[in-house]
Amino acid sequence: MIKLKKFSLGLALLLLALPVLAAGNSAYRVSPQVPLDSWTYQALERVVALSDVQSGLAGMRPLTRLEAARLLREASLKAQLDELPTVAGELLQRLQTEFHQELLSLEDGESRQGVPTRWLRNAALLASYRDGADAMMSGTDARQFALDFNHFGRSRADGGNLEFNAEMEARLLDHLLLTWRPELAQREADGSSFTTLAAIAAVAYRGIEFSAGRQSLWWGQGRHGSLLLTNNAAPLDMLRLTNPTPLQLPWLLKHFGPFRFDLFVSRLDEDRVVAKPYFGGMRFNIKPSRYLELGASRTVIFGGAGRPKVDAGDFLTIVGGGNLSVDDDTSNSIAGVDALITVPPLWGMQIYGELYGEDEAGGLPAKDSWLAGIYLPQIEPSGRLSLRVEYADTTRLFGGSPVFYRHGIYTSGYIYEGKILGHHAGSDATDLFVQLQVDYSPRLSLQIGFDYEERGKALALQEKHNQAELSVTWWLDPQLSLTARYAYDQVKNWNFVKGDEDFHLVSVGLGQRF
Repeated sequence: MIKLKKFSLGLALLLLALPVLAAGNSAYRVSPQVPLDSWTYQALERVVALSDVQSGLAGMRPLTRLEAARLLREASLKAQLDELPTVAGELLQRLQTEFHQELLSLEDGESRQGVPTRWLRNAALLASYRDGADAMMSGTDARQFALDFNHFGRSRADGGNLEFNAEMEARLLDHLLLTWRPELAQREADGSSFTTLAAIAAVAYRGIEFSAGRQSLWWGQGRHGSLLLTNNAAPLDMLRLTNPTPLQLPWLLKHFGPFRFDLFVSRLDEDRVVAKPYFGGMRFNIKPSRYLELGASRTVIFGGAGRPKVDAGDFLTIVGGGNLSVDDDTSNSIAGVDALITVPPLWGMQIYGELYGEDEAGGLPAKDSWLAGIYLPQIEPSGRLSLRVEYADTTRLFGGSPVFYRHGIYTSGYIYEGKILGHHAGSDATDLFVQLQVDYSPRLSLQIGFDYEERGKALALQEKHNQAELSVTWWLDPQLSLTARYAYDQVKNWNFVKGDEDFHLVSVGLGQRF
């Protein structure tokens, strides 16, 4: 485990190193983010594992389109040297079509040529039918329908739902990019609504990017969920500083390998016990070996109505691991580490884990929760079958009362607009997830998933979920895809009331890329 005070040292070193880091990429051009629900993440992750790409960092999302293209280019070069499974070649071809312009911009080894503005990049239409109600999350003010998670905080209403969203962008000069992802929804129970899933203004200088606006972050190695940050809650309005493409640290620090950082500050909603508190975090990611990736992260909720006033200097103090008062616990923090180990001889097998603590004791994260998983991108010669098994536990690894995502002052919990910011299972829960993917052909893939989840483990009556789902993706042509999903949930003691319930979620979507 890492001492929380080392975050302060890491932050200071980062601020000192920024001029050195920025000097290393004079041709960098700001690039749009790849939305966290894009199909490209799963495809790229599989290609990267099968082709043994060495420079990518998997623990920080979203990627930019240029960074995705850079990883794809490295995978393509590996494919020319080594024979890859059939499915890897098919995925490479599909990804090369998606990132064609970005790949062209990297032909000379830099992004100097840039990428033309795409006023309309993607459009998607999703129709769904939900049968079931939200349930409370133990120990917090969050509520969630167990089959509807990692959906940018959107809750499909009971009955029919229709959602239409689009990705748009505009570039001003070479270094300022505006992106917008609006969504229009029609809910049978709630009527129509208009939402902005992303609205970002980003500028970049020599590899360092500053952005302002509404966006979602995913920190950690978990894929079904992650303990710290996911897109389970609504996107945050934030100020953010990051390096989208891994950089080489100077001097002796170069032995840490490729390096990425992320730093943000935001503000949470008003409808909570302590209204409109600040929310910030920072993350460091390194890859000291081609087989090992390490990450360290910290997020903190502080300030808000009735709490001590804060300024910019206070933010750095709190995110770095300190309190505004020596005697008072003035913030709610979660911090810890995660790791990813890749074993290329075993068909690119990946083993990963996260260990995070709520609060601090003796300079170390305390009241721990954990996540572990194994990903097999290939389980037979053609590579058409892949398997993921992932387990998360927020009940206290080393015993004691469950406190993850909870706090004595910020009693609404680690939530934003009613949804958990981290793992959708919530506090005092366990979640076992198994997913088999079948790439039947270059145009057709299936996913079969099973999930067993228990909530309120410390309560006399636990809520237990047995879930199964089947999803199908059919590529009608390289730019047009059709998706369908059916999920079923058999719940015991729903909402912590004795009895059994059956819930369903059906969806069909059409996606067009331009």
